[in-house]
Amino acid sequence: MTTGESFPRLLLAEWTKLRSVNRWVLTLVGAAVLSVGLSSLAASGSRTDLNEHGTFVTGPSGEPVSDEFFFVHQRISGDATLTVRVASFTTESNRPNVRMASEELTRLDDPGPFARPAAGIMIKDGARPGASYASVLRTDQGVRMQWDFDADRRGSASTEARWLRLVRSGATITGYESADGTTWQRIGTATPANLPSTAEIGFYVSSPPARYMTRGGGSSSVGERPTNAQATFDNVRLDSTGTWQGDAITVATGPAAKDIPAGGGGRLTESGGTYTVAGTGKIGPQPPDDDMVTAALVGTLAGLMALIAVGVLYATSEYRRNMIRTTFTATPRRGRVLAAKAIVLGAVCFVTGLVAAVGSFLFAIPVLRRQGFTRPAFPEPALTDPSVLRALVLTATFMAGVAVVGLAIGMLLRHSAAAITITVLLVLLPLIVGMILPGTSPKWLLYTTLVGGLATHRAKPPTATLAEPWSMIGPWAGITVVAAWVVVALGLAWWYLRRRDT
Repeated sequence: MTTGESFPRLLLAEWTKLRSVNRWVLTLVGAAVLSVGLSSLAASGSRTDLNEHGTFVTGPSGEPVSDEFFFVHQRISGDATLTVRVASFTTESNRPNVRMASEELTRLDDPGPFARPAAGIMIKDGARPGASYASVLRTDQGVRMQWDFDADRRGSASTEARWLRLVRSGATITGYESADGTTWQRIGTATPANLPSTAEIGFYVSSPPARYMTRGGGSSSVGERPTNAQATFDNVRLDSTGTWQGDAITVATGPAAKDIPAGGGGRLTESGGTYTVAGTGKIGPQPPDDDMVTAALVGTLAGLMALIAVGVLYATSEYRRNMIRTTFTATPRRGRVLAAKAIVLGAVCFVTGLVAAVGSFLFAIPVLRRQGFTRPAFPEPALTDPSVLRALVLTATFMAGVAVVGLAIGMLLRHSAAAITITVLLVLLPLIVGMILPGTSPKWLLYTTLVGGLATHRAKPPTATLAEPWSMIGPWAGITVVAAWVVVALGLAWWYLRRRDT
């Protein structure tokens, strides 16, 4: 190697160093094998009974949904147009925290479009929970059109009195809104999956339950408290004759959370063509917070420990053998040497991590299915699902990033045992502390320490309901934290290399 040698040749030289040490190669292979083995073992010890004691029904697509509200309806056959004015709409005031016995429960916020109290109009395949539907609704954040529990179209942001219209023409449902009942704006068009010619049409009120959580000491518990909303409907016009009847659409649920007070049901009163409706419940998707992909990747944490050791030794071994003098003599620009080491190590550890993640997924998912993680509560994740691919690739990126942090710490300390210990503690210590901290307080650890990278394991949206603190943030936030650590660690190592003689 000569001074001024090209960077590609420097990369080749560093790759040769890494692959020529047999114990490092064996450790890399062992990291993948250990990840797959421990993931499968952990999966065999998991168990769920949500399909036997779930708080959901299945929607038209077979996915778990919640379908609870108070429905004032009548039967129609064929095409129809329903128009109403939502004259007033009041919701229960938020209670951010409640205290039960000696514990304070924190209210969980759900920003999703199906998580708002609503007053609207609906056409539905009967008055049974889980049936196909389409609705136009007014919420405390504006007007929307929704159908079949997962489709949503935004209307105006108005929260004032609003006219709503739903038009059925064949299999097509079109939603409209108006400020004055004269000039109408089209919101959208839907084709519900299973809406027969004879259906129920009417107006309704829903109010999703408030979810409260307590966590800490490695466990978490979640309870729900029913909430109520009330709306006044007038100028009700339906191009068919029939009698309006009110029904509370409910889902059979298991025992209520301990110490959470129960809420009331819906009701209907009518006076001079004005209908006052009170209701409770949620209409929307209801998947369990537990993530099969996260459960399948749990063993990669053990594989990560092995990659940390490789990353540190890759840096410190040259100091122990005094080979670093030769390296810096051949390539005086020490930043180039550090960059080459980081790129080679990162690439090798990414490939190792990807093999570990894919292998863990392929071996652990069938085990989880035998342990009760089956439809309808848990649709089977496929390797080609975008969310699964994201989780696998980002998990490998996380593992590679932490290994590079270990490399940088090794370059700073030049002592293998100390560097390995510190890097491992940078991952495990905030993990343990985060499991112990109450409520949502572990979030600050996830946004500031390497343990935030564990959020890459999750294929589902973030949630604060689980004992694992890393489920509170999204995967992209988690990998961004790791990337920041990599940049800072390599920057410190580069600065320190420039100050030292060797």
